[in-house]
Amino acid sequence: MWRSLRTAAQSRNAMRHRDDVVRFFILAGAANLAVGLMLLVINMPLLWPSIVTARTVPLVMTHAAPLIAIKQGTPVRIVIPSLNIDLPVGVGTYDPNDGTWNVDDSKAYYADMSVPVNDHNGTTLIYGHAQTPVFASLPNIQPGSEAIVTTDTGYIFHYRYQSMREVVPSDTSIFTVSGPPTLTLQTCMGDWDMYRGLFSFTLESVEKA
Repeated sequence: MWRSLRTAAQSRNAMRHRDDVVRFFILAGAANLAVGLMLLVINMPLLWPSIVTARTVPLVMTHAAPLIAIKQGTPVRIVIPSLNIDLPVGVGTYDPNDGTWNVDDSKAYYADMSVPVNDHNGTTLIYGHAQTPVFASLPNIQPGSEAIVTTDTGYIFHYRYQSMREVVPSDTSIFTVSGPPTLTLQTCMGDWDMYRGLFSFTLESVEKA
């Protein structure tokens, strides 16, 4: 009996010790939490600027590529000093249904299916009759000769003659040529005007009239 009473007392003591340990850790945890909150409140003025800064960091904006300023316009005059050509230029078109161009004997024409005169890219086509005073003398042009085109926007484009090639009248690939800005002059060539001569000029400079 005494042994069982002693065992029960020891068990109660062990439980009281365990409860004391649990209460100790709970109190210690609560004390640490309280200290942490106190330190946070004390240091909040020091932390606040960094928090505000972190929230107000400006976004890194990406800018679109700058637009390219293109000088361009519809041609209204063409001059080739070496051939004594000085002509007004009208706006003409090509009719793919019957393969004809609208032309007359007093001026050259800008083919509206080609790109306008510009300093960016593409081929501008100006065409005319192989008659005086239009483009009858064009086959006599020499490499390096200058052509000067004035536009309705007040620009003067200076070109330098490079080469010539002949195509059949139905060849309209000139309308889809890409690449550097180029001027092409077209006129009839060969017996019975069986070919079209394409005279190619490269752009050298642009100025305001």
